[in-house]
Amino acid sequence: MLKPQALIAGHYECRSLQQTLPILQDLLALEVVARNDNETVLKHPNTGWKLIAHESGTDAPDKPFQHHYGVRVATNREVDEAHQYLQSKKREYKIKIIQPKENHNAYSVHFFEPGGNFWEIESYEKADEAGMGKTTSPHWQTPIDEEKFPGRGYVPQALTHGTVQFQDIEATRSFYENVLGLEVVQLWPSSIYVKHTDSPWYIVNLPFRAAPILPTRAQRFVLALESESQVEEAHHWFSSSAQTLGLTTVDPIENADGIAQFIFSDLNRNWWEVTSAG
Repeated sequence: MLKPQALIAGHYECRSLQQTLPILQDLLALEVVARNDNETVLKHPNTGWKLIAHESGTDAPDKPFQHHYGVRVATNREVDEAHQYLQSKKREYKIKIIQPKENHNAYSVHFFEPGGNFWEIESYEKADEAGMGKTTSPHWQTPIDEEKFPGRGYVPQALTHGTVQFQDIEATRSFYENVLGLEVVQLWPSSIYVKHTDSPWYIVNLPFRAAPILPTRAQRFVLALESESQVEEAHHWFSSSAQTLGLTTVDPIENADGIAQFIFSDLNRNWWEVTSAG
């Protein structure tokens, strides 16, 4: 079993950074912390993990709804305000908006950005009141003041989650717990939430729908191990036991500047990166 230090990042594939970055900044309160020609690192000021956006050009596929990312606001009223603001920006950003809805004590609005990705702006106000805890407790220590995100009527308080799909819920749970060393939270019979024990952000796992669209390597999550040697040991284990572990692909390991990393595809064809870069 891996012993990850953290779930440190999610990778995000879009068609054009020039088109997508203003959407992530204006609608979701993400901030650019590093940038080169085809890759931009973004971070929410209240969230420990990063979002690494890749520009893949016009051939980048549309991601299914089940592979979205999401931010969280403090109240249900803010979701309605977010919906109104999205509507006001619909033509400028060429976004498609899904009407707000309530599901499992969450109230949220989703939209699709032209880079090929869905986003969710959600509130867990009722879940907080019900004391559900775990993934529904606030993902921030200090709320961001509206003055830092003015004129919209809502404030994304955290980048809370990504979302993937699974085929067998028990096999998937076992893989996360016994191979990746992550915590699994199950609030509902049909889905599971996966997270590192020391951090609140999580990955929602939903059952596959018919004819699923599979993600590419540019859409993946990143686990950090303590050292380069631990990454090398993990790569040897995964490479030699891929069939037993249910792995569909294990890429060669890369070592550069004292950092080791490799990418693999799990039993559900979701992509992961293991790195020694904390």
